[in-house]
Amino acid sequence: MTKDSTLGRTGGASPRFGLHVSVAGGLDRIFARGESLACGTVQIFSHSSRSWDFSPPDPERLSVYFQARSAASFSDVFIHASYLINMASDDPEIAGRSIAALEKELATADLLGANGLVLHPGSARGGDRSGAVHRAASRIREILDRLPEGKTPLLLENTAGAGSMLGATPEEMASLYSAIGRPLRTGLCLDSCHLFASGFDLSNPDACREIVARFCQGIPGAQPALWHINDALFPRGSGRDRHAGLGEGHIGLDALGHLVSSAAAAGLPMILETPKGEGDEADRLNMRRLYGLAGLPVPERIA
Repeated sequence: MTKDSTLGRTGGASPRFGLHVSVAGGLDRIFARGESLACGTVQIFSHSSRSWDFSPPDPERLSVYFQARSAASFSDVFIHASYLINMASDDPEIAGRSIAALEKELATADLLGANGLVLHPGSARGGDRSGAVHRAASRIREILDRLPEGKTPLLLENTAGAGSMLGATPEEMASLYSAIGRPLRTGLCLDSCHLFASGFDLSNPDACREIVARFCQGIPGAQPALWHINDALFPRGSGRDRHAGLGEGHIGLDALGHLVSSAAAAGLPMILETPKGEGDEADRLNMRRLYGLAGLPVPERIA
């Protein structure tokens, strides 16, 4: 297999840039899809993001998956948990389903040897944010304790700040991590669109560094475990979680460049969740821009 000189396995000097890719046709297909788009990492849903019920991959599918992973030019795989999960819910039925789904998501992530499972912290419907933080944290802690051999870190993602969604501020994220109390099993995923939508100013490097430092204060590790790099369809402070292609939204390429260059220098994985189009051209365009923002040559396969 021919490999681009700018790509490589985890731990090398290559950028860990990637996309959220489809698992259609089998989990093993994600590596070929990623390689065709010059990815050094990918993110997937392990099943339909709008479904509560799913079955873990069987041994035969796992074998094919690991064969494809071993042959690929990268091995990083992140999983995004279902959007249905609300660990903070005060509705007993939703809470029960969320607990069962997250436990199964973590077990599946372990089977796949994932680098992390990304989870939105949940929603404080009814307005009691302190109670919602306590509910989410205690349920997550109990799940982690029921899976003592688990190796996949649970990465809580900051949110856009709309309505009763938890996790839009550094203080609330720190409260969640502190209450979960399992620093070796948890980490942070920061999303550029969500930061912007929740009111943070990304217009200069100093502001970006301060924002990241605030979110990482009191959280395991000195930096995020994963970045979601997305432009924002709506203006700063909108609270709206609507992503745009890089340079096609209100954040803009200059501001995104501050985040990308800093994260690239630290060797952190970055995933694009930018809008898809027909075929792969939108993904190729956004990957070209991501390489450009990091000041790196664009691989031939997406040039």
